[in-house]
Amino acid sequence: MEKFRQGSTTYGNATFWTQDNGILYCKLRNLQPDLKLDCKSASLYLDAIRKLSADEPVPLLIDLRDTKGTFSNDAAHLLSDSFSNMPFVICEAYVVNSLSVKLLVQAYKRIYKTNIPYALFNRISDAETYCLAMTAELCQ
Repeated sequence: MEKFRQGSTTYGNATFWTQDNGILYCKLRNLQPDLKLDCKSASLYLDAIRKLSADEPVPLLIDLRDTKGTFSNDAAHLLSDSFSNMPFVICEAYVVNSLSVKLLVQAYKRIYKTNIPYALFNRISDAETYCLAMTAELCQ
């Protein structure tokens, strides 16, 4: 597998970066429970994913351990529609440490179905293992 463009991009409460392992990381930081992800921010996040993936297939690891809040319906639709049309995101691994965020992700994935496989984890290392296994499976 090719090396991806390294570097980081930050938009508001989100930082995106790649590492030599080929995983595209996203760290969300929001401790305000009343804050909702809006379409403008969701669009910026999608642009960062496109840019850092360099249109190559990548696993996406989303760290939600420092996150509270939710997202607007419009942002949820935008994310689900965009992920369905992103052939370069091969899987999503969510890292969570609270029941509320875990339930939010599960509800989002149930309501806004995409064809992208996903899993939830409590530890980054487990999420990385999943991402690498999914990548290896794709390359067979």
